Amino acid sequence: MRNTCYVMLLWVALLNSKSMEAKPVEGWVFDQHQHEPLIGVNIFWAGTTVGTVSNAEGYFKLEQPEGKNTLVFSYVGYQTDTIDVSGKSQLRVHLSAGSKLNEVTVSERVQSTHLSKINPIMTQTITNKELTKFACCNLSESFETNASVDVSFADAVSGIKQIKLLGLSGRYSQLMMENIPILRGAESAFGLEYIPGTWLHSIQVSKGSAAVKNGYESLTGQINIQYKEPDGLEKLSFYAYGNQDGKIESNVTYALPLNDKWSTSLLLHGGSSLREIDMNNDGFLDRPLSNQINLMNRWNYTNENTTLKMGISVVDESRKGGQTAFDHNKTADEQSAYGINVDVTRWNAFAKLGHVFDRPATSIGWINSFNHFERQSFYGTNAYDAVQQNLYSNLIFQSYIGNTAHTFNTGLSLTADKNNEVLNSSKEGYEEWVPGAFLEYNYIPSERFSFLAGMRYDYSSLHGNMFTPRLHSKYHFEAFTTLRASVGKGYRTASAINENSQLLASSRQLVLNETQLLEEAWNYGVSLVNEIPLGLRNMQVTLEYFRTDFEQQLIVDLDRTTGFAYFDALNGKSYAQSAQAELFYELFERFEVTTAFRYNDVKATYNGELRNVPMISRYKGMLSAQYRTHMDKWQFDATLQLHGQSTLPNTSGNRTENIRPETSVNYATLIAQVTKNYRNWSFYAGGENLTGIVQENPIIDPSLPFGDEFDASQIWGPIYGRMFYVGIKYTLDKR
Repeated sequence: MRNTCYVMLLWVALLNSKSMEAKPVEGWVFDQHQHEPLIGVNIFWAGTTVGTVSNAEGYFKLEQPEGKNTLVFSYVGYQTDTIDVSGKSQLRVHLSAGSKLNEVTVSERVQSTHLSKINPIMTQTITNKELTKFACCNLSESFETNASVDVSFADAVSGIKQIKLLGLSGRYSQLMMENIPILRGAESAFGLEYIPGTWLHSIQVSKGSAAVKNGYESLTGQINIQYKEPDGLEKLSFYAYGNQDGKIESNVTYALPLNDKWSTSLLLHGGSSLREIDMNNDGFLDRPLSNQINLMNRWNYTNENTTLKMGISVVDESRKGGQTAFDHNKTADEQSAYGINVDVTRWNAFAKLGHVFDRPATSIGWINSFNHFERQSFYGTNAYDAVQQNLYSNLIFQSYIGNTAHTFNTGLSLTADKNNEVLNSSKEGYEEWVPGAFLEYNYIPSERFSFLAGMRYDYSSLHGNMFTPRLHSKYHFEAFTTLRASVGKGYRTASAINENSQLLASSRQLVLNETQLLEEAWNYGVSLVNEIPLGLRNMQVTLEYFRTDFEQQLIVDLDRTTGFAYFDALNGKSYAQSAQAELFYELFERFEVTTAFRYNDVKATYNGELRNVPMISRYKGMLSAQYRTHMDKWQFDATLQLHGQSTLPNTSGNRTENIRPETSVNYATLIAQVTKNYRNWSFYAGGENLTGIVQENPIIDPSLPFGDEFDASQIWGPIYGRMFYVGIKYTLDKR
């Protein structure tokens, strides 16, 4: 009997210990003010050596030892925090900056670009480390080493660069500044030039339809930029740049903590292009003379669970180009040469107010922005002026249902655009008000699986009802493989003239059968990311396919009649397919290699015939390498890009000497940079287009710029050869 009792007591004890066995604890670690994931946070059980570190998404997971309920979170530059996890299996931890350490800290080297492992939307983060590979003077040049985003010149005379994503123009991607829509309408042609690359903390590039809480306008993806924060680690930075073409730039950022609640920062940029260059001897400046001044002032306020971020920015720029004989001190009527002049003034104010409630994963935020943009310009005899005002307001409430595996966002938004345009004394433009409501559900039962479903309803004063459904899902397999799939709809109001202002640099007559058409498209995507163990490291392989199908689109037909550009509503099919493979591997310590290849198939119906969309490369190849010496004292970067053929507008109706081929040629470009780093100083030198490839005769009929066949808008490649530059930068952290 006694033995039986002992056996029963032992059995009960075993059952009790089994029932009390703790489940693994997982969660995410974020910066309390910037709400960004913290990478490499040391997380361990108090009184033990059992622990882990957070990954690139701030995620961690570790087993809970018996009798241990207190987790310690330690990170350089942040206050150490301890949390009692009794009865909890999932955490969201926010660390505050302020911890000061005197000892030397060894941190893990992380990739300069990385893909989110948690977000169901395929999102690539381009970090500040990636932006230092080359002298990225503005946002458009920040993508020179990116396989997904193409960068090209808009025309041969303005010096403006434009981007493409998933085979389509950048205007089909939603451009955001810290989740605030920017560069809309009239700004889309020049706006990328007004965002200095050295001001940026990071860039997030999402492919496919974006989250509905950010609006209805994402058709092919979203590009969200993060500026350096006033309460970040950097106190002072100074950058200076100059190249052989006479372009000089300087950037200064200064962050000042006023007290434990308020901080502010000042960001300054000044740049000029001073040298007159005509390398192909066609009588036109290859790059316009320009001056730009850019100023931003930001303020952050934090009080326990409430944060406020606000700021104001001002841009003033002047561009003067055209024929070398044109005198910009005289009016166009006083001379016979062809000139170009673009003067832009822009200012923006924004405010983001957020409050985190005591209930986990519950918060409310209110985002507001107002933007004013003015452009006065002429291209030869074409005069184009625009005044645009944008208002944006978004109220978002976030919480969960049952537990934090089931979270949701819901809210109300308002977008207002007032666009006044004058083209050669003809008034164009529009005014549009769009109130909307949205609901988004996010299900994350584990690190492996997540599901995001959203819908929104908007009413446009121009176009009426808009219903936007979007779905995203992600599954992470055991063997380092992540599969994503997405489908979603998007809308945008196309603005015929300001989104195609490069056509003003030609003698084409614009036939505006449609001007403010509501474009509507479905986007479908699937991607696979696999980390394959190879030697001592993992090789990351990414495969993806995206397709965009238009139901409504503004079609610009340049082939119907020589010397004309027809703006019509789509009557037939229009689609874009993009398939890409990318590989990243660290061949040996501190030597990283990225290689990628992308194929584009982009067609639309022109005048009843389904044809290739002009000026879009059929494929792109890239090979990028970086090597850093011990302690990053030296840094070597190089990127080789292969650009495939693109279809060119039809010129068969021109005189023989002005007829161009139907397609462009394949060509390769190489950029390289060497950087010498000291504790606070860095000195760099590099070169662009080191292969020396130049598009022959980029301007059609340059000797008769006022004739019927003049065209400076058919640009498919570099318009000038090798360019070398040098630069210097200084950074000082608050520590």
